[in-house]
Amino acid sequence: MYKIYRAETVDSAIKKGLNELKVSEADIRIDVEDRGSKGFLGIGRKEAVVKLTVINPELKLYESIDALILRDNSEAEDTVEEPANAVDDSETVSESIQETPPAEAVNAETVNNEENESADTNITAGEVQETEELEVPEESLTIEGAAESTTAYIERVVRDMKIESQADFTIEGKEIWIELESSLAAKLIGKRGQTLNALQELAQNYFNSIYKSYGSVVLDIEDYREKRRETLENLAVNMSKKALRTNEPVKMEPMPSFERKIMHNVLSNLENINTRSEGKDPRRYIVIEKR
Repeated sequence: MYKIYRAETVDSAIKKGLNELKVSEADIRIDVEDRGSKGFLGIGRKEAVVKLTVINPELKLYESIDALILRDNSEAEDTVEEPANAVDDSETVSESIQETPPAEAVNAETVNNEENESADTNITAGEVQETEELEVPEESLTIEGAAESTTAYIERVVRDMKIESQADFTIEGKEIWIELESSLAAKLIGKRGQTLNALQELAQNYFNSIYKSYGSVVLDIEDYREKRRETLENLAVNMSKKALRTNEPVKMEPMPSFERKIMHNVLSNLENINTRSEGKDPRRYIVIEKR
C-alpha cells in the first residue's frame, strides 16, 4: 500500500505525504523516485517524486491508501501514539505519530497495543519496585530455578499493579525469556514500551540477586519485542537516508541500550553511514551521520 507524492524538493514531497497520511517516518518506507531539478531560469524544472509505502502493520489493516487517508480523527487517536512533543534546537528526534514531524525530527513509533495508553500507565522501574519487596531465596539456584523464581516474582509485581496476567518462561542458553499474557497488555507495555522495560529491569535485578552466574532476562508480551525490533530497523534505514539526503547528523530520541544496539547493528553494514551514542543513561541516544 503506497502513494506517490510530488513537490519542489524531496523533503517537501515527504512532508506532504506525511501530512496527508497522518503518519511518521517510522510508519513508512521512503523511496526517492526522482530528486527533481531546478532547471535554468525555471526552464526544464522538474518536481521531486517520492514513493511512500506503509510498513506499519497496524496501518496496513486499512483496505486501501484512500481509506487510510480518510480515517477520522477519533479513530486516528485510538490507533496512534500521543501528540508530538516539542522539538528543541538540537534537532533531537521526538516521538510522534499523530502529527507530522518537522524536517529535523522523527519519531520511534509505538508498537501494537501500547498506542492506546494514557499517561498514568507510563511507569518507571522505581515506581514498579514499590509494589513488591524483593524476596531473595537463600539457597543457591540453578538457572532454571532462578528463571522460575524470577517469573513468579514478576507475576506478583504485575498482580500488585491490579492487572491480571499469567507468565511462563523459556531458556535459550544464558537468555531467559519471560512471556506475559494479559487482557490488559497495553497497560503492561506502556507508552513506547516504558512500562514493559521497567518491569524487565526489575526482573533482571531480581535474577541477578539470586543467580550467581551470568544470565540475561527478556520480558515480552504479545510479541512486542519483535515488532519493536522491526520498527527500529525501519526507522534506522529511513534516518540513514535522511542523513545522506540532508548531509546533516540526525539525533534519535533516548533509548535503552538493547534498542540502541538494534539500530547500530542495522546501520553498521552501510559503508557511507556512521553511528555513535551520546549522552548518559537513561537519556543516551544515537546520532546517525554521513561518513
